Amino acid sequence: MRAFLSPAKQMRPYTRPDAVLRAPRFAADAARLVGQLRELAPWQLESLMKISPKLGLQAFSLYQEFGVERPLAPALYAYVGLQYKCMAPEDFTGEELAFADACLRIGSGLYGLLAPCDGVAPYRLEMGCKLAVGESRDLYAHWGDRLAKALFEGGGPVLNLASGEYARAIAPHLGGGEEWITCRFLVRRGRELKCLPTEAKMARGRMARYLVKQRVTDPRAVRDFCEDGYQFLPRLSGERTYTFAKGL
Repeated sequence: MRAFLSPAKQMRPYTRPDAVLRAPRFAADAARLVGQLRELAPWQLESLMKISPKLGLQAFSLYQEFGVERPLAPALYAYVGLQYKCMAPEDFTGEELAFADACLRIGSGLYGLLAPCDGVAPYRLEMGCKLAVGESRDLYAHWGDRLAKALFEGGGPVLNLASGEYARAIAPHLGGGEEWITCRFLVRRGRELKCLPTEAKMARGRMARYLVKQRVTDPRAVRDFCEDGYQFLPRLSGERTYTFAKGL
């Protein structure tokens, strides 16, 4: 079983001595995209990515310096955000990191699909960015069905822990025979159960940590997840959707 995760917008340098880095599977695509983005001015990146002038300048600097000799970071440790904070991979043992490297996959607008020990450089490029690449109108069209094929190449089930933006790079390319299970995380507010974005990000991180710490390989064991007060709700779940809620 694999789990599919979203990346985070913020990144950091990070070194883990026992992590043997490898080149990302779609490194050639990443190099092509970097070459294209490097030609854009800060204001063009700002407009393309719908970000502030400050972030546009930061993105410009990242792409101008991309490829300069500097240590790469293992993908699992490179991203900074609520999901990764709650996953807390910094305390993974060597065996746990090896398990994570085998079962976790991270979507990326630039790199396509990453394993935890793939070496990455800092970048800014969300999957939903309207960047035309060659004859492809955007990144979804550029990546096409390649990410779904790579994600399911082992033939086992995949637990979808990604946001809608990144799940959209996979789901439309599934033929129906794949076991694609989406996890929903709800919180009670008054009489209603609601999906709160911040809570969902944190829960996805905790679920990824649970999978690694418990060495989960069977989707049925996912239902035992009970971190942070969540519990599995059979009445709101099905074969392809697992719903968890807290505050009940």
